[in-house]
Amino acid sequence: MKKYTAWCSDYNNISGEGQLARKFVKSLKLRKIKIHKPLHSFFLSEYIYPYFGIIILWFFYLQGHRTIYINYLPLWNVPIFLLCPPKTIFGPITGSIQINNLRGLKSFIRYFIFPCLYKLSLYLLKLKNNKVIFATNILNKHTKDVIKKTNIETNFILKNIKLKRTKKKNKKIYDLIVYYRNHENKFFQHHNDLIDKFLKKNKKVIIFGDYSKFSDAKYIGRLSKKKVENYLKLSKYSLSGDDNLLSLFNLQCIHHNVKIIYNIKLKFQVVHYLRRFFIPFDYEKKNIIEKKLFN
Repeated sequence: MKKYTAWCSDYNNISGEGQLARKFVKSLKLRKIKIHKPLHSFFLSEYIYPYFGIIILWFFYLQGHRTIYINYLPLWNVPIFLLCPPKTIFGPITGSIQINNLRGLKSFIRYFIFPCLYKLSLYLLKLKNNKVIFATNILNKHTKDVIKKTNIETNFILKNIKLKRTKKKNKKIYDLIVYYRNHENKFFQHHNDLIDKFLKKNKKVIIFGDYSKFSDAKYIGRLSKKKVENYLKLSKYSLSGDDNLLSLFNLQCIHHNVKIIYNIKLKFQVVHYLRRFFIPFDYEKKNIIEKKLFN
Protein backbone atom coordinates (compact mmCIF):
# COMPACT_ATOMS: atom_id res chain seq x y z
CA MET A 1 0.00 0.00 0.00
CA LYS A 2 1.34 3.44 -0.96
CA LYS A 3 2.25 5.81 1.85
CA TYR A 4 1.36 9.49 1.53
CA THR A 5 3.07 12.42 3.23
CA ALA A 6 1.80 15.98 2.96
CA TRP A 7 3.10 19.41 3.84
CA CYS A 8 0.39 21.90 4.74
CA SER A 9 1.22 25.51 5.64
CA ASP A 10 -2.18 26.06 7.29
CA TYR A 11 -4.44 23.26 8.52
CA ASN A 12 -6.43 25.39 10.94
CA ASN A 13 -10.18 24.73 10.86
CA ILE A 14 -10.91 28.45 11.44
CA SER A 15 -8.87 30.18 8.71
CA GLY A 16 -9.99 30.18 5.08
CA GLU A 17 -6.79 28.55 3.88
CA GLY A 18 -7.08 25.88 6.55
CA GLN A 19 -10.68 25.06 5.66
CA LEU A 20 -9.76 24.80 1.99
CA ALA A 21 -6.83 22.51 2.88
CA ARG A 22 -9.11 20.18 4.85
CA LYS A 23 -11.56 20.06 1.97
CA PHE A 24 -8.71 19.20 -0.42
CA VAL A 25 -7.40 16.39 1.81
CA LYS A 26 -10.91 14.96 2.08
CA SER A 27 -11.32 15.07 -1.70
CA LEU A 28 -8.21 12.92 -2.22
CA LYS A 29 -10.07 9.99 -0.61
CA LEU A 30 -6.87 8.44 0.71
CA ARG A 31 -7.08 6.14 3.71
CA LYS A 32 -4.11 7.59 5.53
CA ILE A 33 -2.04 10.74 5.02
CA LYS A 34 0.65 11.93 7.41
CA ILE A 35 0.29 15.71 7.45
CA HIS A 36 3.19 17.92 8.52
CA LYS A 37 2.50 21.57 9.34
CA PRO A 38 4.22 24.53 11.04
CA LEU A 39 4.33 24.37 14.83
CA HIS A 40 5.25 27.98 15.62
CA SER A 41 5.21 31.33 13.88
CA PHE A 42 8.16 33.69 13.99
CA PHE A 43 9.67 36.56 12.01
CA LEU A 44 9.60 35.68 8.28
CA SER A 45 8.21 32.21 9.08
CA GLU A 46 5.74 32.43 6.21
CA TYR A 47 8.69 32.69 3.80
CA ILE A 48 10.83 30.03 5.47
CA TYR A 49 8.30 27.29 6.16
CA PRO A 50 7.45 26.49 2.51
CA TYR A 51 11.07 25.48 1.87
CA PHE A 52 11.24 23.61 5.15
CA GLY A 53 8.15 21.75 3.94
CA ILE A 54 9.86 20.87 0.65
CA ILE A 55 12.81 19.38 2.58
CA ILE A 56 10.38 17.25 4.60
CA LEU A 57 8.68 16.04 1.42
CA TRP A 58 12.04 15.04 -0.11
CA PHE A 59 12.96 13.13 3.07
CA PHE A 60 9.84 11.00 2.85
CA TYR A 61 9.94 10.76 -0.96
CA LEU A 62 13.36 9.11 -0.71
CA GLN A 63 11.76 6.58 1.64
CA GLY A 64 9.20 5.68 -1.02
CA HIS A 65 6.31 7.93 0.02
CA ARG A 66 4.03 9.77 -2.42
CA THR A 67 4.17 13.49 -1.59
CA ILE A 68 1.49 16.18 -1.41
CA TYR A 69 1.96 19.96 -1.11
CA ILE A 70 -1.17 21.68 0.19
CA ASN A 71 -2.28 25.35 0.20
CA TYR A 72 -0.43 28.67 0.12
CA LEU A 73 0.24 27.75 -3.49
CA PRO A 74 0.11 30.94 -5.57
CA LEU A 75 0.87 30.12 -9.20
CA TRP A 76 3.57 32.82 -9.30
CA ASN A 77 5.68 30.92 -6.72
CA VAL A 78 7.84 29.10 -9.27
CA PRO A 79 10.41 27.66 -6.78
CA ILE A 80 7.78 25.51 -5.04
CA PHE A 81 6.76 23.80 -8.29
CA LEU A 82 10.40 23.51 -9.35
CA LEU A 83 11.83 22.11 -6.10
CA CYS A 84 9.16 19.66 -4.92
CA PRO A 85 9.77 15.92 -5.55
CA PRO A 86 8.56 14.33 -8.81
CA LYS A 87 4.86 13.44 -9.00
CA THR A 88 4.03 15.67 -6.04
CA ILE A 89 0.30 16.36 -5.82
CA PHE A 90 -0.32 20.12 -5.61
CA GLY A 91 -3.48 21.79 -4.56
CA PRO A 92 -5.43 23.81 -4.58
CA ILE A 93 -3.43 26.38 -6.56
CA THR A 94 -4.40 30.03 -6.22
CA GLY A 95 -3.60 33.32 -7.92
CA SER A 96 -4.94 36.76 -8.70
CA ILE A 97 -5.18 39.25 -11.52
CA GLN A 98 -4.88 43.03 -11.71
CA ILE A 99 -8.19 44.59 -12.80
CA ASN A 100 -7.68 48.13 -11.53
CA ASN A 101 -5.31 50.93 -12.46
CA LEU A 102 -1.68 50.46 -11.46
CA ARG A 103 -0.87 52.12 -8.15
CA GLY A 104 2.65 51.40 -7.06
CA LEU A 105 5.29 48.71 -7.42
CA LYS A 106 3.15 45.77 -6.22
CA SER A 107 0.37 46.35 -8.73
CA PHE A 108 3.01 46.82 -11.45
CA ILE A 109 4.46 43.40 -10.54
CA ARG A 110 1.01 41.79 -10.58
CA TYR A 111 0.23 43.20 -14.00
CA PHE A 112 3.54 42.65 -15.82
CA ILE A 113 5.62 40.10 -13.88
CA PHE A 114 3.06 37.64 -12.50
CA PRO A 115 1.76 36.50 -15.93
CA CYS A 116 5.31 35.47 -16.90
CA LEU A 117 5.72 33.56 -13.63
CA TYR A 118 2.32 31.92 -14.14
CA LYS A 119 3.38 30.63 -17.53
CA LEU A 120 6.67 29.29 -16.18
CA SER A 121 4.93 27.46 -13.32
CA LEU A 122 2.39 25.96 -15.72
CA TYR A 123 5.14 24.62 -17.97
CA LEU A 124 6.83 23.05 -14.94
CA LEU A 125 3.56 21.38 -13.95
CA LYS A 126 3.09 20.21 -17.52
CA LEU A 127 6.57 18.66 -17.56
CA LYS A 128 5.84 16.90 -14.28
CA ASN A 129 2.68 15.52 -15.92
CA ASN A 130 0.55 16.66 -13.00
CA LYS A 131 -3.16 17.30 -13.00
CA VAL A 132 -3.46 20.97 -12.06
CA ILE A 133 -6.11 21.79 -9.47
CA PHE A 134 -7.08 25.45 -9.07
CA ALA A 135 -9.10 26.83 -6.17
CA THR A 136 -11.11 29.11 -8.51
CA ASN A 137 -11.42 30.09 -12.17
CA ILE A 138 -9.71 33.48 -11.88
CA LEU A 139 -6.60 32.37 -13.82
CA ASN A 140 -8.44 30.73 -16.73
CA LYS A 141 -7.07 33.15 -19.31
CA HIS A 142 -3.51 32.27 -18.29
CA THR A 143 -3.98 28.48 -18.39
CA LYS A 144 -5.96 27.86 -21.56
CA ASP A 145 -3.00 28.06 -23.97
CA VAL A 146 -0.53 26.09 -21.84
CA ILE A 147 -2.24 23.02 -20.39
CA LYS A 148 -4.96 20.85 -21.92
CA LYS A 149 -8.42 21.20 -20.39
CA THR A 150 -8.39 17.51 -19.51
CA ASN A 151 -5.45 18.13 -17.15
CA ILE A 152 -7.03 21.08 -15.35
CA GLU A 153 -9.65 21.25 -12.63
CA THR A 154 -10.90 24.72 -11.78
CA ASN A 155 -13.28 26.00 -9.11
CA PHE A 156 -12.26 23.33 -6.62
CA ILE A 157 -13.72 25.60 -3.96
CA LEU A 158 -17.19 24.92 -5.41
CA LYS A 159 -16.79 21.15 -5.32
CA ASN A 160 -19.76 19.50 -3.59
CA ILE A 161 -21.18 22.89 -2.63
CA LYS A 162 -24.70 22.64 -1.27
CA LEU A 163 -27.12 25.52 -1.63
CA LYS A 164 -29.18 25.90 1.51
CA ARG A 165 -32.92 26.35 1.13
CA THR A 166 -34.60 27.44 4.34
CA LYS A 167 -38.31 28.04 4.84
CA LYS A 168 -37.65 30.28 7.82
CA LYS A 169 -36.43 33.71 6.78
CA ASN A 170 -34.46 35.78 9.26
CA LYS A 171 -35.23 39.46 9.59
CA LYS A 172 -32.43 41.39 7.89
CA ILE A 173 -31.35 44.18 10.23
CA TYR A 174 -28.02 45.06 8.57
CA ASP A 175 -27.91 46.58 5.08
CA LEU A 176 -24.26 45.79 4.38
CA ILE A 177 -21.66 43.45 5.89
CA VAL A 178 -18.00 43.85 4.89
CA TYR A 179 -15.12 41.46 5.48
CA TYR A 180 -12.47 44.16 5.36
CA ARG A 181 -8.91 43.20 4.46
CA ASN A 182 -6.12 45.75 4.43
CA HIS A 183 -4.45 44.39 1.29
CA GLU A 184 -3.30 46.23 -1.83
CA ASN A 185 -5.24 43.96 -4.21
CA LYS A 186 -8.49 43.50 -2.27
CA PHE A 187 -10.04 46.83 -1.29
CA PHE A 188 -9.66 50.09 -3.16
CA GLN A 189 -10.91 53.64 -2.85
CA HIS A 190 -14.01 52.80 -4.88
CA HIS A 191 -15.00 50.26 -2.20
CA ASN A 192 -14.54 52.92 0.50
CA ASP A 193 -16.68 55.34 -1.51
CA LEU A 194 -19.49 52.79 -1.78
CA ILE A 195 -19.36 52.08 1.98
CA ASP A 196 -19.53 55.84 2.60
CA LYS A 197 -22.56 56.04 0.32
CA PHE A 198 -24.34 53.38 2.37
CA LEU A 199 -23.55 55.30 5.56
CA LYS A 200 -24.69 58.65 4.13
CA LYS A 201 -28.00 57.00 3.24
CA ASN A 202 -28.32 56.02 6.92
CA LYS A 203 -27.90 52.34 6.13
CA LYS A 204 -26.64 49.98 8.81
CA VAL A 205 -23.13 48.78 7.97
CA ILE A 206 -21.07 46.25 9.94
CA ILE A 207 -17.40 45.57 9.29
CA PHE A 208 -15.20 42.74 10.55
CA GLY A 209 -11.64 41.59 9.87
CA ASP A 210 -8.95 44.26 9.71
CA TYR A 211 -9.67 47.56 11.43
CA SER A 212 -11.33 50.19 9.22
CA LYS A 213 -11.63 53.95 9.48
CA PHE A 214 -15.42 54.22 9.01
CA SER A 215 -16.60 55.88 12.23
CA ASP A 216 -20.31 55.50 11.45
CA ALA A 217 -20.03 51.77 10.70
CA LYS A 218 -20.11 49.15 13.45
CA TYR A 219 -16.71 47.47 13.66
CA ILE A 220 -17.05 44.02 15.26
CA GLY A 221 -13.40 42.86 15.12
CA ARG A 222 -12.14 39.46 14.06
CA LEU A 223 -14.78 36.75 14.18
CA SER A 224 -14.98 32.97 14.27
CA LYS A 225 -16.76 31.22 11.41
CA LYS A 226 -19.81 30.62 13.61
CA LYS A 227 -20.12 34.29 14.58
CA VAL A 228 -19.73 35.36 10.94
CA GLU A 229 -22.62 33.09 10.00
CA ASN A 230 -24.78 34.58 12.76
CA TYR A 231 -24.22 38.08 11.35
CA LEU A 232 -24.78 36.91 7.76
CA LYS A 233 -28.24 35.63 8.71
CA LEU A 234 -29.11 39.23 9.59
CA SER A 235 -27.54 40.95 6.54
CA LYS A 236 -28.92 41.93 3.12
CA TYR A 237 -25.76 42.64 1.12
CA SER A 238 -22.03 42.01 1.33
CA LEU A 239 -19.19 43.75 -0.48
CA SER A 240 -16.62 41.66 -2.32
CA GLY A 241 -13.00 42.69 -2.77
CA ASP A 242 -11.47 42.88 -6.25
CA ASP A 243 -9.10 39.92 -5.86
CA ASN A 244 -11.45 36.93 -6.15
CA LEU A 245 -15.23 36.45 -6.23
CA LEU A 246 -15.20 32.81 -5.21
CA SER A 247 -13.77 33.29 -1.72
CA LEU A 248 -14.86 31.24 1.27
CA PHE A 249 -16.53 34.32 2.75
CA ASN A 250 -18.56 34.87 -0.42
CA LEU A 251 -19.62 31.22 -0.34
CA GLN A 252 -20.79 31.76 3.23
CA CYS A 253 -22.82 34.73 1.97
CA ILE A 254 -24.42 32.53 -0.70
CA HIS A 255 -25.20 29.88 1.93
CA HIS A 256 -27.15 32.48 3.93
CA ASN A 257 -28.78 34.18 0.93
CA VAL A 258 -26.79 37.40 1.24
CA LYS A 259 -26.46 39.19 -2.10
CA ILE A 260 -22.85 39.99 -3.06
CA ILE A 261 -21.95 43.35 -4.62
CA TYR A 262 -18.89 42.89 -6.82
CA ASN A 263 -16.78 44.69 -9.41
CA ILE A 264 -18.28 44.10 -12.85
CA LYS A 265 -14.78 43.49 -14.21
CA LEU A 266 -14.87 40.10 -12.45
CA LYS A 267 -18.12 39.03 -14.10
CA PHE A 268 -16.33 36.19 -15.91
CA GLN A 269 -15.95 34.44 -12.55
CA VAL A 270 -19.67 34.12 -11.89
CA VAL A 271 -20.83 30.58 -12.62
CA HIS A 272 -24.30 30.23 -14.09
CA TYR A 273 -26.07 28.47 -11.24
CA LEU A 274 -24.89 31.06 -8.70
CA ARG A 275 -25.69 34.14 -10.78
CA ARG A 276 -28.71 35.15 -8.72
CA PHE A 277 -26.50 35.77 -5.67
CA PHE A 278 -24.20 38.32 -7.37
CA ILE A 279 -24.89 41.98 -8.10
CA PRO A 280 -22.43 43.50 -10.60
CA PHE A 281 -21.39 47.05 -9.84
CA ASP A 282 -19.68 49.25 -12.40
CA TYR A 283 -17.68 51.63 -10.25
CA GLU A 284 -17.20 53.90 -13.24
CA LYS A 285 -20.97 54.21 -13.88
CA LYS A 286 -22.23 54.24 -10.32
CA ASN A 287 -25.82 55.20 -10.99
CA ILE A 288 -26.70 51.89 -12.70
CA ILE A 289 -27.70 49.96 -9.58
CA GLU A 290 -27.60 52.56 -6.82
CA LYS A 291 -31.40 52.90 -6.82
CA LYS A 292 -31.74 49.17 -6.19
CA LEU A 293 -29.25 49.23 -3.32
CA PHE A 294 -30.38 52.37 -1.51
CA ASN A 295 -34.16 52.27 -1.82
